[in-house]
Amino acid sequence: MKYIKDTLQHTDQVMQTYHVNSLLAKVIESKNMGLREYEKFVSPHLIYHDFSLFSEADLALERIHHAIEEHEKIAIYGDYDCDGILSTAILVQAFKELGVEVGFHIPNRFTDGYGLNVKRVKQMAEKGYSLIITVDNGIKANEAVEEANRLGVDVIITDHHAFNESDELPDSQAIIHTKMSVDYPFKEICGGFIAYKLASALLNHHDKYLYSLAAITTVSDMMPLVDENRSVVRRGLQFMNEEHYEALELLKGNGDYTTTTIGFTIAPKINSFGRLPEQIHPNNLVKYFLKEADPRLRKAVGKKAIEINGLRQAMTTKAYNEALKEAHDKCMFYASSEIHEGIVGLVAGKYAREFERPAFVMHYDAKKHLYKGSARGVNGFNLYDFLTQNASLLEGFGGHALAGGFSVSEEHFDDLRLALLEHIGDKTFRNEELVIPIDKEELSIPAVASLDLLEPFGQSNEAPIFLLEDVHIDEYRLLSEGKHLRMNINTSHGEVAALYFGQGKQRDSLASQDKLNLIGSLSINEFRGDKTVNFIVKDVVTNL
Repeated sequence: MKYIKDTLQHTDQVMQTYHVNSLLAKVIESKNMGLREYEKFVSPHLIYHDFSLFSEADLALERIHHAIEEHEKIAIYGDYDCDGILSTAILVQAFKELGVEVGFHIPNRFTDGYGLNVKRVKQMAEKGYSLIITVDNGIKANEAVEEANRLGVDVIITDHHAFNESDELPDSQAIIHTKMSVDYPFKEICGGFIAYKLASALLNHHDKYLYSLAAITTVSDMMPLVDENRSVVRRGLQFMNEEHYEALELLKGNGDYTTTTIGFTIAPKINSFGRLPEQIHPNNLVKYFLKEADPRLRKAVGKKAIEINGLRQAMTTKAYNEALKEAHDKCMFYASSEIHEGIVGLVAGKYAREFERPAFVMHYDAKKHLYKGSARGVNGFNLYDFLTQNASLLEGFGGHALAGGFSVSEEHFDDLRLALLEHIGDKTFRNEELVIPIDKEELSIPAVASLDLLEPFGQSNEAPIFLLEDVHIDEYRLLSEGKHLRMNINTSHGEVAALYFGQGKQRDSLASQDKLNLIGSLSINEFRGDKTVNFIVKDVVTNL
């Protein structure tokens, strides 16, 4: 990781204009946040764009209302990730509150694949369903929609994924998509938030619980936390912390609900069901999130979520260690019939983060002579461009600059590897991160607490990373039997605890230096009513 010290030149001016302390002023300046944008950020007013702004909103609502009036059978067809599972739960719950029991299906990523397919359409038609509503699974299921039309089944598509304007769109009853709606002012919302908007339009009111589920999907799908996304997450976190919904409590563990809790605890547990569907069908997770879920089911699924997530973590660690045994000096290009297809993306992501190099990880299907994989790009290596340039070697691919999926035949496996090595050549990749220089005397409790005004942090509103430059450490203390290191820094406001987790072994080498450059984040710790400032150390660097 390469750190770049932000050159701040207008801190005093920001302090005066925005009426803020120097610490917050530096963050505002670093984010290039104008006064009007800052005022919108700290305003308690929520941003919410109504469902009616979607171009085909009326078509969708009219068809659904007609189906309800005529007692037609309706099915919700979701996706196997957190966004798709919760999108499905949101709509199933909304219909329940309208007195309508709908069918639903979360596809198996290995047998069903991504998106609506012909086989499932036929099955739903045979069961008497005459309306299918898709959530979070794309707008490219032309063949499946064509089959539905032939069988007399209408399809309403709701989605948020990118698409090419030149693509032929399915002949569906309606498509609800921000990027196809000229009047919809903010395009980057996830499937769960779109499902919530449809649900609230059907119910004619907002719902705290369903709104909270939409907040989780917004974080899990890594949507930019600006505009209405910021509002749904901020207010959703408030609802979750106030209401303590049982379905979420069983997944959360200890502590408050934060974007970190959602991103690193709740969402991975939900995603693990889709990654390892042989353990338990993800449809059970939809039932789990319904308001009136059977308590026995909820406890069983909640317990299973922890178990499956633990299994997923163990499988990922084992596969990653196996992959590292092969040469990876320029990139990771690894395939095995032993690696579970559901974790290839996790292994690739782990390598890309740790080594800052591209990663291609594949499961080999011996029966089909096919490699199905997931890849991760890094700064300086655009994955989507590489896949596009080598499309002739691939059976199929999709994704974006930093993440994607692909499949390659046995015949072209080595060709793809050689193309990747040639593309990389002698390049080295290094991620860059901007750090905000601060002085220890700026670290008062009120100043650090003021950073909460800019939360929740996430995509497009990243948490600030700070640089404490040339700081003297007044005391070194080992924690947890030497596992962690605490470095105390005395200031005029009191003691600041710089916590370096997992780095207790570095105490002697760091203590031998007169001053340190610490890079990390700020938080406030409260214990028995006493508040202290913590500086969570990410790295210690010699120079920038």
